[in-house]
Amino acid sequence: MTHNCSREHDRELERHTINGDVDVYDNLRDQYIGRLVNIHTQGLMIVGDVAVEEDHLYTLDLHVPEPVNGQMVIQLGADCLWARDADLSGKHWIGFSIIDASPQAAESIRALVDLLGEAY
Repeated sequence: MTHNCSREHDRELERHTINGDVDVYDNLRDQYIGRLVNIHTQGLMIVGDVAVEEDHLYTLDLHVPEPVNGQMVIQLGADCLWARDADLSGKHWIGFSIIDASPQAAESIRALVDLLGEAY
């Protein structure tokens, strides 16, 4: 079996579905965006109540249900790659690339995946 070389790079990374309530906020606007659906070391997907703009940078706060790596909030700089309307009324699927994460935030993502993640 050969790999399809035309796949986007982010699709080659193992993503992890998050089985828990991780709420995501736009830090700069102090606004709830939605709930974390899946995450990997370079990106994440959210199902949200708020439409966000593609090709815009955001500071995201991931509010975790229990301490992860000693933190209740993981802060990330992220670029919105795409946003699509979901089938649910008023909901949006939103894909972000992580462009800025402190070493502690990167470790917290790994700890979050260990705690709540399920690879697919």
